[in-house]
Amino acid sequence: MKLRNKHLFWASVLFVTSILIISLASLSMAVEEIPSDQIKSNDKKSEETISNKKEKSKGVIKYLKKKEWYKQREDEQYLEEEITTTYYDEDLSSIQKSASEEIKSIIVLIGEIPFKDKNSLFAPIFLTDQEKFFGTGTDFSFRWVGYKGTFKFKQKGFPWSSTDLTEIFIGSFLFASGTNLGFSGGTLKEEDRFYTNYTSEIITLQYKFPFYTSVGLTFDSRQYFFVERDTGESFIMPKDHINFFPRIDISYDNINEKGIDQLTQGVKLSSWAGYGIRNRWERWGEPPEYELGKKARTFVIYSVTLTAGLLYNDNHNLVLRSRYKGGVDNDFISRARFGGTIDNAKLDVVHGFTIDQFRVNRFSLINLKYGFNIFKRLRMNLFFDYAHIFSPTKEDIFGSGYGFRIIAWGGLPIWITHGVGRKYRPQKKSFEHTAMIMTAAGW
Repeated sequence: MKLRNKHLFWASVLFVTSILIISLASLSMAVEEIPSDQIKSNDKKSEETISNKKEKSKGVIKYLKKKEWYKQREDEQYLEEEITTTYYDEDLSSIQKSASEEIKSIIVLIGEIPFKDKNSLFAPIFLTDQEKFFGTGTDFSFRWVGYKGTFKFKQKGFPWSSTDLTEIFIGSFLFASGTNLGFSGGTLKEEDRFYTNYTSEIITLQYKFPFYTSVGLTFDSRQYFFVERDTGESFIMPKDHINFFPRIDISYDNINEKGIDQLTQGVKLSSWAGYGIRNRWERWGEPPEYELGKKARTFVIYSVTLTAGLLYNDNHNLVLRSRYKGGVDNDFISRARFGGTIDNAKLDVVHGFTIDQFRVNRFSLINLKYGFNIFKRLRMNLFFDYAHIFSPTKEDIFGSGYGFRIIAWGGLPIWITHGVGRKYRPQKKSFEHTAMIMTAAGW
């Protein structure tokens, strides 16, 4: 494959060089055939053409400067924390909810670029929402991420004043179950021998108690469809099946967050546990290393997360997030995963590594972030991460990084992050570097 890419590269270089040589030769021949008086008149015309092009380019620059790409709320509001209704999901609500009220649709472009021999990940994301959809009391939102589309309907204060009811419909295709962003990234343990497609219907009822506490009940019905891609003769495909996943959430939520910088203050303790039931399941994979069979027909996933934030002068922000996540009788498809350098989507990240690089049975994770404004349009963030894998093997992983949020022309926000990570146990590995770039535009 590398040899073929090298041949394509040099073929492209040879092709471009040939075109340049032919173009220069043709130009020189044309110049020799033109009379001197005609050359002078052509020189005047070319000067006029150049000046016109300069004026046009200035006009384009002025347009880019004047164009309003993204506008934040003038009175930035604290965001209401919601229950994450799927057990692997990105959260970009801070970008959407911090936008000005007239902005209803947003496009986010994310790129995660590892420095080693891994595939880069590029994910276009489309977000839109509508309050009181069609004049009803239902809020509607739609999110398209890579190969995954999500429709969400929410009724606040329904069926009782202290409850919120949410319905979510998801269609996810190709490698969508492999990464949180719906794309097949450069993960070391990605399963690309077959396509994993699923549809999902999720209903959540959240009851809000006094003293910042709430309980949520979620019912997730998911239908999986697997399609062969590049399997050997001895490979056994996983079976199409229906997965029913009831789940309970309990949380204490006395935390506030606002703005696209996710300025956080307060404390939040949240936990959830779910019990998965497959209508059928047998062992699959390449012999003799099969994935769990009938034992994984029922499985458990659980998570406990503590988040604390200190905010000083609406600028300096120190945020600590600690999570323990695991399960019982999980196989490749339902196993917990973490990793990545996309630091503003509320994923389980370890800077320096690629998204979902680690797929394990149980892990604990600590993320520490400190952010401050250098000046009005430039903010800097510093990151430190530590992850401990309990099973299947014990591993210690460290990550660190630095990043900048820039407000460019027309209010366009741009995030740039460089992460450095390293595995320290069971043996030290070389440092890994990954860069992230992200921007968002709305209308």
